[in-house]
Amino acid sequence: MSNIKVGIFDRYGALNSPPVFRAIRTGLDRLGIKHSGMNSGADVAVIWSVLWHGRMRENQRIWQLFREANRPVIVVEVGMIQRGYTWKLGLNGTGINCYPGEIRPGRAEQLRLRAQPWTNKGVNVVIATQRSDSEQWVGQPPMESWLIGIAEQLRAHTSRPLIIRPHPRQRIANIPGCWIQSPQPIPGTYDGFDYDRCLQDAWAVVNWNSGTGPQAILNGVPAFVGSSSLAAPVGNLDLANIENPARPDRTQWLEQLAHSEWTLAEIETGDPLSRLLKSL
Repeated sequence: MSNIKVGIFDRYGALNSPPVFRAIRTGLDRLGIKHSGMNSGADVAVIWSVLWHGRMRENQRIWQLFREANRPVIVVEVGMIQRGYTWKLGLNGTGINCYPGEIRPGRAEQLRLRAQPWTNKGVNVVIATQRSDSEQWVGQPPMESWLIGIAEQLRAHTSRPLIIRPHPRQRIANIPGCWIQSPQPIPGTYDGFDYDRCLQDAWAVVNWNSGTGPQAILNGVPAFVGSSSLAAPVGNLDLANIENPARPDRTQWLEQLAHSEWTLAEIETGDPLSRLLKSL
């Protein structure tokens, strides 16, 4: 592993990324791994997010360059467990491949990561969308087409109200038979929105593979997701079961989820990076 050369593409990170990139450099130094900035000839790339928009738009070129050459990409993103305190690190994305290596019991408790009891009294089915200009959406139809298809599938199996919860930065056209709940910013937070509000009356959440699926399950609301979602191990994959969703034990999943995000101090030790690089 010490012969690996890592290229850190920090020029294309979000505004809150500099401390995370600094922690990654420190971690690589402690592992004895060579690294440099903006190195397209490196063995491994480190980029911020797979959302090809704004400051991160140039990351798509880096992603394609490395993946077409079968070179791995470590993707860093804002965390979901403690937003602004924990950060996602994943190899070739931040989906179900986020937690390679040993699962150490007790980490979920260490991060105060707990799941609310399963609910079974909600009314609405919430269809939570995500950014369509993200690598996570590759292979999916245009968002409006996806929503129409999801609504049609749901209507074949339930008469519950269908609530569309758009991504805060993606406009959604009106979909027949659905209501749209617009996200509202939470005052005093960095980029926080009131997703919890629509979960209060939710019977289930439908989402492809963004953070809204795992967030629903942490709040005790069953989620119907794609196979690449972090929620897939404890989620539902077949909309035909919308009236009888699975509500499995989440103990092991919580421990796995706790190994997908790390504090700056932990990243500086090199341990999260070592986990990813050893899996190559």
